[in-house]
Amino acid sequence: MSRKSTVKPTAFALTALSAAILAVPHTFAADSKADDKKLETVYVSATRSETAQVPVATQIKVISAEEIRVSGAKLLSEVLRTQAGIQLTDSDGSGARNVTASMRGLSGANNVLVLVDGRKLNNPTLAAPALNTVALKDVERIEVVQGSAGVLYGDQAVGGVINIITRRAVAGEVHGTVSVTGGTDNLEDYSASVNQGFENGLSYNVSAQKRNADNYRDNNQSAYENLLGNVRYDFAKGFVFVEGQTIDDELNLAGYLLDTQVAVNPRQARTPTDYANQKTDLVRVGAGVDITDNWELLAEYADRDEDTESYYGYGTPTLGNMRVKNITPRVVGTLPTSNGNAIVTLGYDQVDSEYTVPDWGTDIKQTIDAFYGQLIYPLTKQLSASVGVRTSSVEDTNNMLGVKHDDDATSGEFGLSYQLENGWRVFGRYADGFRFANADENNLILPGVDFLEAQTSRSGELGAEWKGDRASAQWSLYRMDIDNELMYDAVIANSNSWNGFGANINLDSSRRQGIAFDGQLVLSKEISLQANYTYTDAELTSGSFPGNSVPYVAENRANVAIVFTPVESLTVYLDSSYTGSRYRSGDDANNRDKIDPVVLFNLNVSWQYQGVEIGGRIKNLTNEQYAGFQAVSPTAGYYQYPQPERNYEASITYRF
Repeated sequence: MSRKSTVKPTAFALTALSAAILAVPHTFAADSKADDKKLETVYVSATRSETAQVPVATQIKVISAEEIRVSGAKLLSEVLRTQAGIQLTDSDGSGARNVTASMRGLSGANNVLVLVDGRKLNNPTLAAPALNTVALKDVERIEVVQGSAGVLYGDQAVGGVINIITRRAVAGEVHGTVSVTGGTDNLEDYSASVNQGFENGLSYNVSAQKRNADNYRDNNQSAYENLLGNVRYDFAKGFVFVEGQTIDDELNLAGYLLDTQVAVNPRQARTPTDYANQKTDLVRVGAGVDITDNWELLAEYADRDEDTESYYGYGTPTLGNMRVKNITPRVVGTLPTSNGNAIVTLGYDQVDSEYTVPDWGTDIKQTIDAFYGQLIYPLTKQLSASVGVRTSSVEDTNNMLGVKHDDDATSGEFGLSYQLENGWRVFGRYADGFRFANADENNLILPGVDFLEAQTSRSGELGAEWKGDRASAQWSLYRMDIDNELMYDAVIANSNSWNGFGANINLDSSRRQGIAFDGQLVLSKEISLQANYTYTDAELTSGSFPGNSVPYVAENRANVAIVFTPVESLTVYLDSSYTGSRYRSGDDANNRDKIDPVVLFNLNVSWQYQGVEIGGRIKNLTNEQYAGFQAVSPTAGYYQYPQPERNYEASITYRF
């Protein structure tokens, strides 16, 4: 990320998007004295650099560290679960590694791009981005981008982008936290962090976390350790940094249960000996340098090396390795015009990944290269246009079969943003999206298929934002048409009887359309409200079931949170989430019973005295019986992954 704001304050900085981001109700706001010492509020997702808020033509939500603290969330999945447009599936129950985020009704692990300080967390496999590798105590804010971001971020940014920005040390200051959490099912969580900035430009950040839990189900124990270190040097014309992280993540797998088994005992394990352990080492280096007063060159390189050991009830443990290397140089700058500064972003991305599992005969390498450019141009003082294009190419090599495959994709984007008076802004946008089949998907395909086709999408969006003195809101309407959607299909695989493991295929065309709303309201000094609502109409438009609903996409999702601060040191946070009825995954024919709607409540109470905070949290307050994922298949029938019943957490944190 950039050291400072590249964009000079202009009319752009006064847009309603800027106001909406800055207008977090004071109940959620961080201490103003601390904020005064930090960098001005910046916005990364619009230009892939730290710039002042700009009038991009899409809906973006910023979740601050203070909002996360008040909610009592301890895992990233707990934060995302309550956000507009996001639907989670959990095939684990621990809320950690096996959680998949879906946006705009797109299933699978790789239709939403998850970034940590610009580094892709997505995998070149069917595994979901490991959300548990991000420690919430290290997070400064989370930016959630609704809709395709194919121009700026490329492959996998089809349904949206979740961009996680971590904390940075402040010159002349030292800050740290020590926290201990205990809870139901033998949960133990210990974490500590410290960051310090020196007046000479040198700074460092070190954090560690250890989390052990038996979790809700039998044979679902987890043991997790995370150690992160970052050293950075800021100088007159730029900055350099180096970062290292090591993660040891051990997880036992309880497996799915049939509905009949859940009725007897939802805690039981179908696979009492299965496990999947991961050891990850990450190195990241980066730099930024001011080329001129208005132009900056940024570049990062990341190398993630992940060793796995898994066991699935037969034979001996299976060993594997995944290596992912990213390089992301880009130039960001401004061009003066009579209506303010235009913002230009030009960049190159390369993702080089290799996935090997010798016991499965898997040895696949994939390289993706892309060039992109984006221009945000002020047509008038109130009206701005954004235009961009990306061209990407992929090369797949299956070393076990000795075959190669090349493909390419081009995506474009055009948007308009108009700033009205009295706090209103309206916008419209057209955007392309795409996703290449990853190494894991191309390793398990039907006979006669050498490599899967690239998934492509076309989407249109209209939206508006408004900010008042005590409230703010943003909403958007969208429509997305998708071709060659990539998906695992057990039904087709079993009907062909070619193996017992299923296959990855390109689906027929489908369409998603809907609305996403997000708002905040300050009722008084003591009470604030947050609410969001998402309507998603996901429909198959061709193939064997045209007009049918896409399975496992809820039409209606809603979240409401109430923050009550009776006195300055005490905060009560109550949130409720609603997920409407939907067809089970695998029910393309829509001829099975729908899953019942689910309503969940969570309560968090926190008390602060000087640097000490004591918190207590009740999750699933009403003891709802629900599942993280429910499906139907010809072989297994009705099955699901049960989620925890009512459970409790207590924590004590010291901040200095």
